[in-house]
Amino acid sequence: KSSASGDSSSGLLFHLVYKGAAAYLVFLFASAAYDIRMAAIDEYGPVIHEFDPYFNLRATDYLYWNGWKRFSQWFDYMSWYPLGRPVGTTIYPGMQVTAVWIKNHVLLDWSINDVC
Repeated sequence: KSSASGDSSSGLLFHLVYKGAAAYLVFLFASAAYDIRMAAIDEYGPVIHEFDPYFNLRATDYLYWNGWKRFSQWFDYMSWYPLGRPVGTTIYPGMQVTAVWIKNHVLLDWSINDVC
């Protein structure tokens, strides 16, 4: 009977060590991902550096000021020049919708640029 008890406790110990190692690795990877994502902000400050983020900022700003209905029907003449772009049918609006929700419900006094 004592050997069964020893097997049970060693199995529990293994399980706890395994879960702890998995939690530590998740934390390590999440920390590294956050540090990588924030490297540009640490280096240059909160400035948008590439062209695609400018479009995403403009799209988020348009959604914030005009609402979902106008956003989903928006034809942007400033992108894909000279043809323009039907934004509502050519993007995945998850980032824009999330940023506007955060701006409206969590960080009320932040600008759209800071939220994005």
